[in-house]
Amino acid sequence: MIFIMAALPWLEILVVIPIGIGIGLNPFGVGLVSFIGNFLPVVLIVYLMKWFQSTAWYKRWKIKRQKKKAEKEAAAVTEKEQRKLAKKKRRNERAGRIFGKYGLPGLALLGPAVTGIHLAAVIALSLKAGKLSTTVWMGVSLFAWTVLLTVVSYYGFDFIL
Repeated sequence: MIFIMAALPWLEILVVIPIGIGIGLNPFGVGLVSFIGNFLPVVLIVYLMKWFQSTAWYKRWKIKRQKKKAEKEAAAVTEKEQRKLAKKKRRNERAGRIFGKYGLPGLALLGPAVTGIHLAAVIALSLKAGKLSTTVWMGVSLFAWTVLLTVVSYYGFDFIL
């Protein structure tokens, strides 16, 4: 159950590890199974997303989307529509600047707490991070979070009891 719960995008290791240790399971086992359960989907996401982005269907869809976007920008007659498009453009530029400033390591280390590791991997790949570097940084981040959460949960419950 710990493995399955850790693999689900809704339940991150932030929730799974304290639950497992709280019900009295072996902390080392909980940490190990949680790490594997959370890391396997990340690897699948990274490699399947890169494969999907190389398909002809995706490339046609992307070209069609870019054409629609250009038409929408050209057709934005009202001032309100222009402001809305400008706001969206600024938001995208800001996300790119944040990724440029903190890079993949910052996104990976903050991912489990801010967005969840699965979404952080998708964001990294959409911002043109490499497959191997994304996999390695997400793995390092998950390992660090797993160790931290296991230790804090074990000694936290030990302190409470």
